[in-house]
Amino acid sequence: MPPRKKADPDAPIRSSSRIKANVAAAVAVAPVAPQTKPKAAPKKAAAKKTVAKTVEDDAGEDVDENGQDEQEEAKPKAKPRARSRSVSKPLSASKPRVVTKKPASKAAAKKVEDDIEEENEEEDLAEEGEQEEAKPKPRSRSAAAAKPNAATKPKLAAAKPKSTAAAKPKSSGKRVRAATASDDEGDKGTKPVSKKAKKAADADVDDDAMDEDDEPPAKMVSVIKRGAAPVDPESGKVATHQVYSNSEGVWDAMLNQTDIGANKNKFYVIQLLHPIGNDSSCVLFTRWGRVGERGQTQTKGPWPPASAVNEFKKQFKSKAAVNWEQRVGMVPKKGKYFWLERDFGDDKSEESSGKGKKNAEREATPIPDCSLDAEVQDLCRLIFNTALIEAHLSSMNYDANKLPLGKLSKNTILQGFTALKQLADAIKDPNSEIVKQHGGQRGAIDYLSGVYYSIIPHAFGRSRPVPIGDERLLKVELDLVDALGDMEIASKLISASSPRDEAGRPVNPLDAKFRSLGLTAMEPVARSSNEFAALADYVKHTHGHTHAMNVGVRHIYRVERESESKAWEQAGFDGLEDGERMLLWHGSRTTNFAGILSQGLRIAPPEAPVTGYMFGKGVYFADMMSKSAGYCHMHLSDRTGLLMLCEVAVKPFYEKYDAEYDADKGCKKAKALATKGIGRTQPVKWKDAGDALDSDALKGCHMPDGPCDINADPKAYLQYNEYIVYDTAQIRARYLLMVDTK
Repeated sequence: MPPRKKADPDAPIRSSSRIKANVAAAVAVAPVAPQTKPKAAPKKAAAKKTVAKTVEDDAGEDVDENGQDEQEEAKPKAKPRARSRSVSKPLSASKPRVVTKKPASKAAAKKVEDDIEEENEEEDLAEEGEQEEAKPKPRSRSAAAAKPNAATKPKLAAAKPKSTAAAKPKSSGKRVRAATASDDEGDKGTKPVSKKAKKAADADVDDDAMDEDDEPPAKMVSVIKRGAAPVDPESGKVATHQVYSNSEGVWDAMLNQTDIGANKNKFYVIQLLHPIGNDSSCVLFTRWGRVGERGQTQTKGPWPPASAVNEFKKQFKSKAAVNWEQRVGMVPKKGKYFWLERDFGDDKSEESSGKGKKNAEREATPIPDCSLDAEVQDLCRLIFNTALIEAHLSSMNYDANKLPLGKLSKNTILQGFTALKQLADAIKDPNSEIVKQHGGQRGAIDYLSGVYYSIIPHAFGRSRPVPIGDERLLKVELDLVDALGDMEIASKLISASSPRDEAGRPVNPLDAKFRSLGLTAMEPVARSSNEFAALADYVKHTHGHTHAMNVGVRHIYRVERESESKAWEQAGFDGLEDGERMLLWHGSRTTNFAGILSQGLRIAPPEAPVTGYMFGKGVYFADMMSKSAGYCHMHLSDRTGLLMLCEVAVKPFYEKYDAEYDADKGCKKAKALATKGIGRTQPVKWKDAGDALDSDALKGCHMPDGPCDINADPKAYLQYNEYIVYDTAQIRARYLLMVDTK
């Protein structure tokens, strides 16, 4: 490729923000002083050429979210219409002397601004069309994920200031990242020495420019909530500002966009911020970048609140292609961002809860001792452990920085299920209408996977997002969205746990968390009791031969939930014959149990696809401990797991030897209470749990008696028995076991 020529100062401008910042100069009559460093422009052009090469090698990762990739800079362009040099003159390290005259009237200036902006928008659309036609075919997935080595990776050109808060002076030719520190350090960057320089710097910022160089993944950070929503920790204004809110709502938006074909997986944050206690003016803060990274930032303003709100709405519409007022229920559009609905309604602000005013008083108040049994304290520390929640989410590639669990709305979870249902249809039927709309199954799966990732943010680093193209991957994502519902409850219980009781007296944090579960009873079972020994035998004798784990019992708790008992009694399940109730296992992640204990086991909603559930959407149980233990993912919880033993109304059975995704319908038609998937390995004998556990409440409920054996039925296909109920009224939690595995 021949050396790039010096940038033409009369080249068309593609950034409307530059037009606004320089409109006064555009109508000025005074000339601009010549640049004092004539060699700077060629160096910058050469550096940009290197950047363009890097972008081409990045397998479709966009550098400019408005479609203005830096690789386009190297392409020949049509001869532009003449423009004022004062508009397109690049910034230099030294401030140019600019003499301007005020326009004849504000109306005249506004007309010039509108005309120029309209022209540039038309040019942008035309250039975007050219880019799409000339876009190179993406390379293989492995090549897309590969990084250039140190010897070949080019240095990046000096970046223009990214924001008034984070801008730094040009210097060494390395690209300057605009990411700020997690507290106030982001405001310490070099600022323009005058309002004119500040305005010029803002005008030269392309707030959609994506970094094509690698960035360390963002760590989960603690946020301070002041007002209706937490201030973005990368803003540099956490200690001094709060998010603006008025009668229209909270002026905070998190946007997400994933396009697998183009290797796009990016976010965009928009917030209006004002000084604490003074909402007479607001600034517009934005942050954008690759999901899982900190990204870049920009701050504009300040403006009066009404003007700031208008700027917020304009920015939102430019990214999402819908009006702010139409964001609820919006459908993801190709090439545009999707708004992530977050729940700000349940939390109390610092002001309303008194945190800001009474911190000193609370710090001086001694924390009372915990009133819980030591075994129950261990349980609370486990299920309310935020580090474990982060570990489980990270293992599933979920990015909690972009959509924190405490702000995750139930509607977002339902939208995630809906997207997976569409994917299931595309996987199952290659001739479906949506497959035809996208030119084949591969195109439909890529598109629908991008829609799902836009709703439920995933961090893939610089690798191409993984298309969800088979039932195995679909099941993984179903498990994630299902788990998000329980983890979201745990996160909100942690936030809502009051440090004081109803009388205003301080309480121990563990007492507060346990109280938030709303349990009728939870009592440790004495290790020396016959009850403990009988349950430990149930663990020992139902360990499948295909499961290599070695499980030991640490604690056992008796559990009672009042709402379950009421539903059970109202349904009349107390009147079932002996043996029609069974004491069965249910396993789940430790991080799910705050939600399970507080709200009970739940059935997937109608929005979820049936494909991921072997016997339809229901609650699944097993008579083999190790079968249920496989769903605990103990390696992510310091090799500790939780298993629940539930009294379940199951007989008569609807027996199946193989998968039946709509077994709930077959079960209902057969007038059965539960579907039983028949396994090759199963308990040989059963006994009365009431007798074995010395419990009158469990009289007539059966549990396995002794070791298991191979089922002689040649039609048995599953490895172990499974029991599925489709009505949560058939479930009554009886015991919770904390187990360790080696």
